Amino acid sequence: MANEAREQAIDLAPNHKLGLVVANPILLGAGAIGYGEAVPHGLDVALLGGAVVGPILGSSRGGKEPPRLAHLNGGVVLATGLQNRGVNNAVQQYARLWARFACPLIVQVAESHPATLAKVVAKLGSLPGVQGIELLPVAGVEAGALAALLRSAERACDLPLWVKLPAGQAAALAPAACEAGAVGLVVSQAPNAAGLAAGADGRPQALAGSLYGPLVFASTLEALLQVAALRLPAALIACGGVHTLEQVQQALAAGARAVQIDSAVWVEPALPGWLAGMLTA
Repeated sequence: MANEAREQAIDLAPNHKLGLVVANPILLGAGAIGYGEAVPHGLDVALLGGAVVGPILGSSRGGKEPPRLAHLNGGVVLATGLQNRGVNNAVQQYARLWARFACPLIVQVAESHPATLAKVVAKLGSLPGVQGIELLPVAGVEAGALAALLRSAERACDLPLWVKLPAGQAAALAPAACEAGAVGLVVSQAPNAAGLAAGADGRPQALAGSLYGPLVFASTLEALLQVAALRLPAALIACGGVHTLEQVQQALAAGARAVQIDSAVWVEPALPGWLAGMLTA
């Protein structure tokens, strides 16, 4: 049984001195369970390979005024404005939860200034239970700016660094990310989209935000294939539109070592645990 467990283990921080070994390839993406406190009934995180919590900023942020959600056929458009408690409040409220979390925990950080990012990462990297950092750069970030962020984060803490590449830029940014220290490439951020939501007066209102749902998977797979073809020394993690076992299998076949589940948790909380069970049966 011990040998079998080792065979199933997956290292999502290859060539890193600490590594980031998970028991199975099913992870929760950032936003699925908030800071780790918003685990819905039916979701057993102990069954999963890991979970990403956050995003976290250096300072608190109020976020976007409602409406924030627009429904589409096959998905939703979500615009939160990166509503955030800030790193100090997040650590004060959730550090004890993270220290006893039932699966490996990665914290997503969304700071875009290297010095501020370094301070946030240094604080998070010293906490028990936190096993990795996922950087969320802004869409449209240039390769040089992304490299500067990653190098700043790498100097600030010893934990493995992932970067969640912006949609449409994954293949272009992946080489620079690896060269700057990223050991995990998450492909990719939710793409931009627009929908109509009911405003305060009940009338339809245009909403621009991030697109979630099964219809995103086709673009995720395309980007994943492009990044996999580069054969970079990093673990590839597919994220976006993963809602079925078949999609998980396709992502793994395309070169991903793991997948992040996000919007599927909002629809069927038990799905990630079921997927993990199917893959390890």
